Order: sequence, then C-alpha cells, then structure tokens
Amino acid sequence: MKLRILGILFSALALPLLMQSCKEEEETKEYLTGSLSIDHEMPYYVRPGETYTFKPHGVTSPDGSDIAYYFTAPITSKRDTLKTEGAIYTYVVPSELGTYSLACAGYSVQSYDKYYVTSGSVPFVVVSDDPELGSITDIKSHPGEVKVNLDGRDYYAENAGGCNWLRSNLSIVRRDGNEKEVFGHSFLSSPAMQNIFGAYYTWEEAQTACPSGWHLPSDAEWVALLKSVGAPAELQPLQTSPSGAGKLMVKARFNGSLMWDYYREVNIEDKALSAIPTGYATISSDKYSFAGYGEYAVFWTSDEYEGKGVYRYIFQQYDNVYVGTADKQAFAASVRCVR
Repeated sequence: MKLRILGILFSALALPLLMQSCKEEEETKEYLTGSLSIDHEMPYYVRPGETYTFKPHGVTSPDGSDIAYYFTAPITSKRDTLKTEGAIYTYVVPSELGTYSLACAGYSVQSYDKYYVTSGSVPFVVVSDDPELGSITDIKSHPGEVKVNLDGRDYYAENAGGCNWLRSNLSIVRRDGNEKEVFGHSFLSSPAMQNIFGAYYTWEEAQTACPSGWHLPSDAEWVALLKSVGAPAELQPLQTSPSGAGKLMVKARFNGSLMWDYYREVNIEDKALSAIPTGYATISSDKYSFAGYGEYAVFWTSDEYEGKGVYRYIFQQYDNVYVGTADKQAFAASVRCVR
C-alpha cells in the first residue's frame, strides 16, 4: 500500500515537470523577422467573377532559410503555396454574396519547426447590383411607378408631392483614362457599389448630375414631398420636419442584413422615396472618408444657405427629416433626381 501511494505521489510530481518540459520546448520557437505585407488592388467590395492578384512580401528568416507563402481561399479552403520570392497569387472572386477573408501565411521552408508562421489576411465583401438577385433586397414595387433609363441604367420613378422622384440614388460616375473617379464617387472607392448605394456627389457636382429632363430637387420640392406623406401643412423650406422619415424609409436588406435598425419612434412604411442609409462622405486632399452607413440617409437639395449647400437627411432613431448645410466641395451626399 505504501509503495502504491509513493507511485501516485511520484506521478503527481512528474506531471508538472513533464508539462514544464513541454512548455520549455515550445518556447524555444522563434519569430520570423519583419511583418507580412500583401500588395494588391482589390477594393473592399467586389463583384462575383472578378480576378485580382496578390503579392506577399516583408518576411525574412533570421537563419537565412527560404521563405514561402501560402494563401487559403474562403469557402473552398483551397490552399495555394508560393515558393518563389516575388511570386504572384491570382484569385477569382466567388459567386456567393457575403463577407469573406483571404488568408495568407509566411513560413520558413527549411526551418519550419524552428520559427512561428506569420499570417495576415485581406477582407472583402462580394456584392451584386442585379435587380432581381442582387445585394439589395426587400424593396417592393409601388403602384403607378414607371421604369426610366438614365445614362444606361434603369431606375424606377414615382409621383409624390407633385413631382416624379427616383426611387433609388443616382449612380452616374465619370472616370478618366486611368479609371480614376473624377465626377461622383463610389462607396469606399469600390466600383462594385456604384449601382448599389448610388454615387456620392459634392454639392457642386450634384447641380449638374441629373440627366436632361431631370433636375436636383429644391428644398421647396422636398417640403412638398414631405407634406404628401403627412408632414405638417405649415412646414416651410429650410425647416426640419417633425415627421415623415418613416414614410420615406424602406426595410431593405443588404446581403441579407437589415439596413435600418429598429427604433420604436420610427414606423417604416416606404410610402415614397425608398430611402436606404448609405451615409455620407467628407473630402480632404481629394480623399473620401465615408461615415454614417446604417444610420443616415443624406440627400442634396439645389438650395444654398450662407454660402453652403443645403441637404435633407434622415437619422435612424427619429421620425424627423432634418435640414443641414455643408461645404460645397468638402462634403458628399446622395442625389435623387426629380422631374
């Protein structure tokens, strides 16, 4: 009996020593030098079937052994290894809409058991502007709406407040010979989003953005629209409406997720406009910074006040339709054309 007790005691003492030995062995691994960088031109939002190339670099082995990189594709988990420095990995965007991440790892070829693997990833979202099976869903047709073609794209328009209003944001973007956007701007500089969220325009661009036969609505036309969906009869231009936002909003989904969050103060009915919360952008040194997605729908008017452009906007939490002003060149918002 004593021997058995001693045996158990010995095992109990040996286990921590064994664990400590394993831990010491694990801790002998070292880190590779540098950090993994992946050169590419893949925007955050992409279309199914588009092809992009990736060039990993930046990692070296302290003992001088060769470095290889492997990419792991989302969905399929297919792994491709690049064993030559400067090699290029080519990836074709999958057809399934959604949010994904392309993983990359760098490792020491001859000393893989000596150094930790260094990893990184490139996130992206697959989107589609297909009117039937695209990223934006749950926008129902309205009685009396008509299909119109503007600059090669089909829109739907409806009568409200005495005007025909487009039911989606204008998406006209002009590009130079190097494909740089020089008039209008796509969300997060991703061309795949141009016909999904529409384009973002400065106030000055918005004045000429609407095609012939259409125009940028004045704030007075916005007031007429709001009154047609129940805003107070005494509402005047440049005044915030205490109601009407819910009548202009639509319970749309983007890649399956609701775009407007629920708030009890707002009853979303989509009586006109079918507004979605695409947010806005600020511009500095020709760089666009986007904000407000999922919270705000912001639309330029043709009016100006004290040297600034006037816009109408909806905030997700309240039924108000607000009035704001912004710099004519440093702020970008959506456009709804009327006729």
